[in-house]
This record gives sequence, structure tokens and C-alpha cells, in this order.
Amino acid sequence: MANKNALTSIGLVVAVAVETTAGTRPVTNYYKVPGVTDLPDLDFDPDTIETTSYDNLDYKSYLPGLKDTGGIVSLEANYTEYGVGMWDDMAANIEADTTGIKAWILVSIIGTTTKWFIPAKLVETGVPTAPVNDKVSTTYKFTVLGDIVKETIADISTYIASTDYPL
Repeated sequence: MANKNALTSIGLVVAVAVETTAGTRPVTNYYKVPGVTDLPDLDFDPDTIETTSYDNLDYKSYLPGLKDTGGIVSLEANYTEYGVGMWDDMAANIEADTTGIKAWILVSIIGTTTKWFIPAKLVETGVPTAPVNDKVSTTYKFTVLGDIVKETIADISTYIASTDYPL
């Protein structure tokens, strides 16, 4: 039975894995991205192309256009040396690969069996932000490479790696 209650972001999991075979989404070895504090909106509606002609007397007419992912997407996070090292290593390995390997980002919200898998090209991190008397933050950036896959999965434990990312 579906959960009828509102959900919170408490316990939300963002994890990333890299394909071992180009074009095949991983089903294991997703590493949790530590300290994520903000998940952006990832709903990509297609553009609309207006096709209104003089024949239209009451309403404009449209055709669906291309989906626009908006370019670089950012995950805001608390800075950890492990998290930045993991992200940057994956990004560098994908960049150096010539076979079309990509990353997949898994998003799991506690209280729902719906899980989202985002095909992505990771971008290495830059200099962290560090306001006075505040936490040090980083931004994990990526570009979405195609349609987001939504699946019903009761338990993601088999997807999540049982060890830390090997730095």
C-alpha cells in the first residue's frame, strides 16, 4: 500500500556509481555522497514550439520541443575530504574514458519505494565555500545525460556499496 503521509528529507540518500559497461546502469556499488544538503529540482519539461497560424481563431497551438536539463546541475553539500575525493576521482576516471562510460546518481527518499536513477557526467569540484564562522561547503556538479529512470524498489541495500570508495 502506498504511503499517504507527507515525507521529509530526513534520511534522504544520494549515491553515485560508474558504469562498468557503457550503456548499462549499475545495480551495485553505489557510494553514498556524504553531507548533501540540497537536492535541486530535476523535472525536465519539454520546450514548446508555437505553431499558431491564421487558421487558429481561439487558441494558440504548440508542438512539444526538446527537454532542457538546464546544463550543469548542482548538489550542495557539507565539505568532506572523502566526499570530494570520491566525486573528483569518479569524474576524472569518466573524463579519461573513451568508451562512453557515465555515472548514475541514485536518489532514495525514506518512506517511499520510488527510486530515481539519473544518468550523469560528473564535473570535478572547485574551491569550497567558507563563510566566516560557518561550515565549509562544496558543490557536486553534473550534467544530466538522458532520461531519469524511476523504479519501484523496496530496499536499496543491495545497490549501496558495503565499503568506502577506494581512494
